Amino acid sequence: MKKTLMALAVAALGSGSSAAWAVSTQIGGLDVQLDNKLSVGAAWRLNSRDMSNVGIGNGGTAYSTNSDDGNLAFDKGDLVAAAAKITSDLTLSKGAFGVFVRGTYVYDNTLKRHDFFNPNNYYTPGAVDVGVGITDSGRPSEAPMSAFDARTKEVRDYAGSKADLLDAYFYGSFAAGTRNVAFKIGQQVLNWGESTFVLHGINSLLTYDQNKQRVPGFEIEELLLPTSMVWVSTDITRGVSVEAFYQLGWDRTEIDAAGTFWAVNDFATIGGNRANITFGLLPENFPNTSIPRAANNKPKKDGQFGGRLNFLLPVMGEMDVSLYAMNYHSRLPVISGTSKTSFAAPSTTGSYFLEYPEDIQLYGVSFNTAISGWSIQGEYSYKAHQPLQIDDVEVLLAGVGLPSQITPSMGEALGNQYIRGWRRHDVSQMDLGFTYALGPSQWFKWDQLLLLGEWGGVYVHDLPSQSELRYEGPGTFAPGDAGVAALVSASTMASLGEAGRVPQQIGGYATAASWGYKLVARAQYNNVLGMFRVEPMLKFDHDVNGTTPTPITNFVQGRRQITAAVATHYLQSWSVEVGYAHYFGAGAFNILRDRDFASLVAKYAF
Repeated sequence: MKKTLMALAVAALGSGSSAAWAVSTQIGGLDVQLDNKLSVGAAWRLNSRDMSNVGIGNGGTAYSTNSDDGNLAFDKGDLVAAAAKITSDLTLSKGAFGVFVRGTYVYDNTLKRHDFFNPNNYYTPGAVDVGVGITDSGRPSEAPMSAFDARTKEVRDYAGSKADLLDAYFYGSFAAGTRNVAFKIGQQVLNWGESTFVLHGINSLLTYDQNKQRVPGFEIEELLLPTSMVWVSTDITRGVSVEAFYQLGWDRTEIDAAGTFWAVNDFATIGGNRANITFGLLPENFPNTSIPRAANNKPKKDGQFGGRLNFLLPVMGEMDVSLYAMNYHSRLPVISGTSKTSFAAPSTTGSYFLEYPEDIQLYGVSFNTAISGWSIQGEYSYKAHQPLQIDDVEVLLAGVGLPSQITPSMGEALGNQYIRGWRRHDVSQMDLGFTYALGPSQWFKWDQLLLLGEWGGVYVHDLPSQSELRYEGPGTFAPGDAGVAALVSASTMASLGEAGRVPQQIGGYATAASWGYKLVARAQYNNVLGMFRVEPMLKFDHDVNGTTPTPITNFVQGRRQITAAVATHYLQSWSVEVGYAHYFGAGAFNILRDRDFASLVAKYAF
């Protein structure tokens, strides 16, 4: 049931591939099957830039220059992606045993050549580099041109031309007495739970790459990043089975690379090498106003394991129920820092870095069933010791010696001290979804209409009040305390006069409870003009109430999105798809509010 629902959901989103013409043969007694999926696609920006979404120092009105590089890098009508992609699946099998390997390569001509960052924020050193200089535009800077070149190359290499080995595992099954045992050993994706669209529930084991999601024509198997593990499953009695895994490695989730069209963070991702602490009032890299990035703090690879017990209950049309327990290390980053050495020392004596805390315990239960033509599924998960991000402004304030909720006293954290930017909390998450298929319609002429819906909710146990400790939500750029905002205005920004006034941040912080829903409708028209299958799709996302803390960020209160697409299939191997996405709602806390886009994709499976 779960695999079927996921496949339907992917198809409804317009990213499902046509059936492949597989190459099947035998070599040396081995069955060999090769499937290839080729796509070429492009996407264009539809909106003009909203200057309230751009930092003041970059010509806008926002109190941060740490989230606008992607917005500034592309104008209305620009190509934001132009990618050719091939993904190949190879299966070598003999009887019940085999090897499965999947690889993918993406070349994006736009991103491979694009200038994502403003060179006027970087200086060219002379014979002796003293750490500051004058840029070609005449402004002072503490970032050399080599930093510009390095981050540009990093983003171009990652988003513009990249080959990946995805799945690579040995699998098999055998009889052990009266029981059947199945196993996989190697790089693989383990997608437990019943959520189709909402992440970070029982499917928290998943590691994914948002950059792959932005490739026109992406497939779900390209977005998910396999991890080295051993997985085994066996039946206990009729209708009862058990699964277990032990991970042999660890991989992190990658958020959008800095400067790319959908990026909402310029400093804590691929291509991010410094954070600016002027609350957007000065140009980027102004002397003594930026903090360099240090190396990531990665977790150990071992100590990740879990199990699943699956059984059938003779209720509600024979309900499929699973119980879960697992221990894993965070795939999602949180931000911490090291304070600068003293008040008089430059900001570059401090640093920030990403951490991936270890040992999160997850316990969950899920179900799926079918009643009167409706497929219904749901899940509940309880994550113990989930790391949640404190408002990053509080982390940066502590790092430069100003009062914050982390270090209330002036200068308390100075002296290259570790500043932990996160706290652990227990988190509950619920999910309930349905799938319903309607038959042919005389009025609308479809052969089938598939309807999907999913509701999700998150609750953080014992989240402190915002007056005690504020947790990160998108778009919270200024200090949350009026006194601290006034202190910043009167001290570090005093030379700017009235233009240096930093306001108090009002709203946008994470809340204990948050929820939303997603609806999808996909129609299917067979034999159009005697040769085509046409599938229009419409999806609506609505984050109704509350904002989920970073790094989970499932919901941002009031945020909405409409996605529409029409896919046309020919001979089961060719397809063409046009798409459109509109982001709206949530005001200043929806950083993608001015990044609507249209896309066009052609696919061939062989």
